[in-house]
Amino acid sequence: MRPFVVASATAFAAASLGPAPARAEAPPPASRGALVVALGSNVATEAKALARDVYRDPRLQPNVDEVTARVLAGEPAAEDAPPELRSLARVRESLPTTPDDLGAKLIAAIGHERHAEIVVAVSMTGDRPMARVVRVASAKYESVLIEATAERGEGGVVRHSWPGATTILHQFFVAPAAPVAPQAGSPIAPRKIETQPPKPVDKRSSWYKSPWFWGPLGAVVATGAAIVIATQATKDDVDTLRLRGQVSP
Repeated sequence: MRPFVVASATAFAAASLGPAPARAEAPPPASRGALVVALGSNVATEAKALARDVYRDPRLQPNVDEVTARVLAGEPAAEDAPPELRSLARVRESLPTTPDDLGAKLIAAIGHERHAEIVVAVSMTGDRPMARVVRVASAKYESVLIEATAERGEGGVVRHSWPGATTILHQFFVAPAAPVAPQAGSPIAPRKIETQPPKPVDKRSSWYKSPWFWGPLGAVVATGAAIVIATQATKDDVDTLRLRGQVSP
C-alpha cells in the first residue's frame, strides 16, 4: 500500500508544479553589413582585394569571423575545418558565375544565414573582374555593376583594386530617420535622464586587424610617367550603373 501512496504524492507534486519553463533562446543578431563572395575559381585574388576594402569600412562590416570571410572570398577550407565551413566552401564553388535569378537566390541564402544586408558577388568577365550586388531581402541582383581598376605594379605585374566601390555600396543602406521636431507652442515634457551601462566590447571586428586582412596590397609604381588611377561612372542602355576603373599612363 505504501508504494501507491508514494507514487500518488509524486504525481501530485509534478502536476502542481506544471511543465518546466522553456529556456529562452538568444535572438539572432540584426542584419548588417556586406559579404564579399567569389564566383568561380579564378577570381579569389580580386575578391580578396575588394573584401579588404569592404570589411575595413565600419558600416559595411558583416557578422562573420575571419575564416568564413576568407572562404567566401575564394580560399579553400582547411582539411581540419569544421563541417559547416567545408560545406560553405563547396556551396561557394558551386555558385553560378552568370548573374541569373537562381544564382541570386543562392547568393542571398548565404547572406541570410549570416545576417548580412547585401552580398557583393565578384566574377570575371573576360579578363576584367566585375562585382554585382545582391540584396538579401529581395534575393535579386541590383542594377549596379562595379568594374575593378587595373594597377601596374613592380615588374609590370597588373593587380586589380576597387576605388570608389565602398561609396557605391553605402547607397544600399538606409540611414536612420531624423527625429521629428516638436511643433511650436506645444509643451515639452521633461526628459528623464538615465545612465546607460557601458557597451560591451565588440569582439566581432577584432579579426579585421589580422595580417591576412591588411596585406599584401601592392603599390602602384610609375615607370617613365606618373600612373593615374581614374574612376569613371557611366550608365548603359539598361539603366545599370557602371563604376569603371582604369590605368591612365
